[in-house]
Amino acid sequence: MASKDKSSEFVRSSWPEPVSSNKGSNRPMKKKLKLDKANGKLMGVCSGLANWSGMDANLLRVIFVLATIFGFGSAIIIYLAIGLIVD
Repeated sequence: MASKDKSSEFVRSSWPEPVSSNKGSNRPMKKKLKLDKANGKLMGVCSGLANWSGMDANLLRVIFVLATIFGFGSAIIIYLAIGLIVD
């Protein structure tokens, strides 16, 4: 049996790499999901999601209405959860 030299093997660490801060870098920050109460109809969830994703707010409102009708009301729970959790 041949013995392997452990110093020549590449050992991969199971620990994640440390996250560096974005201070002083030119990388754009990711958009945070925030409610848009100024442009919102009820709680600002759809307009906040529209700002975050780049979609039209009216399209998201129609999607929520259709999801509520065809999902037997489960979209209402999702809407309320987003409205209560997201700042």
